[in-house]
Amino acid sequence: LPAESDTGMFGGNPNWRGPVWFPINLLIIRALLHYYLYYGDDFTIECPTGSGHQMTLFEVAKEISDRLISVFRRDQSGHRPVYGGMATFQDDPHWRDLLLFHEYFHGDNGAGLGASHQTGWTGAVARLIQLFGSVGAAEVLHGPPLPLAHPYQPPSGP
Repeated sequence: LPAESDTGMFGGNPNWRGPVWFPINLLIIRALLHYYLYYGDDFTIECPTGSGHQMTLFEVAKEISDRLISVFRRDQSGHRPVYGGMATFQDDPHWRDLLLFHEYFHGDNGAGLGASHQTGWTGAVARLIQLFGSVGAAEVLHGPPLPLAHPYQPPSGP
């Protein structure tokens, strides 16, 4: 299975060999956007691999972002991948809209794994929704810088 290592030859914790970790994907998205600033629309790569479909680096970054966001979206049957087979979170009206930000996610089905209170790094999905929901490729190339995070600004006033 792609999400599970079946060899012990690398030693240590196998969590770093298969599951989806949001921080790593955020770094990849950021790098793709930086390279897009340099190469623009003239440079394309095949995405997904083996599809024959060419995308700009902005489009690839958005594709990865959309895949991360889709972990929390309901599918056609109303289920969220993040909850896997947890019927209470999938079907119970009192629980189905509670979103848990797990530590990492199953690489094949998106089910949340590890700690379910990792709002620090997995909560960054909100920034991806905001970023790609408010800017397009032209704004990235020709607009002001768009950081993935902003420094905290305390409120002014009493």
